Amino acid sequence: MHFDALTLCCMCAELKERICPGRVQQVLLASTQSFGLEIYAYGVRHYLLLSLETNRNGIYLATEKLRRGSDEQPPLLQVLRKYVRDALLTEIDQPDPYERVVQFHFQHPEHGATVLLAEPMGRLSNLLLLNPEGRILDCLHRVPPGERSQRVLLPGHFYT
Repeated sequence: MHFDALTLCCMCAELKERICPGRVQQVLLASTQSFGLEIYAYGVRHYLLLSLETNRNGIYLATEKLRRGSDEQPPLLQVLRKYVRDALLTEIDQPDPYERVVQFHFQHPEHGATVLLAEPMGRLSNLLLLNPEGRILDCLHRVPPGERSQRVLLPGHFYT
């Protein structure tokens, strides 16, 4: 399925309606490139899949409970479990209607506000967790400074 900005806009509207506000009960690694969130909203458990796989990237609400698909423990998974698990999903938005970027705003009782940014863009897909100032706490695909990098994506740097 092609996941363009219009599709993403429609998906954001559906997600806002169904899972926002909601409490994140579980964060898991569904595959090496896919993360799952179990969100309890309106008396129902919802399963949000953030897939960054090249051939199946996108954001989906799964009908069945998501299962752990990989034994890997990437650093992003650990950071998501710290800042997103037990947090309240307060808002979902697409900051620019012409871009394929979705922001999930969370409020954790212990760690405060964070923003999970999903960029479902084929082979350039990425998932980043930001603090309120816009600094990257962690990301799935890190991009160090260099000749071929258009932007640096590393923990501690500002998201651009």
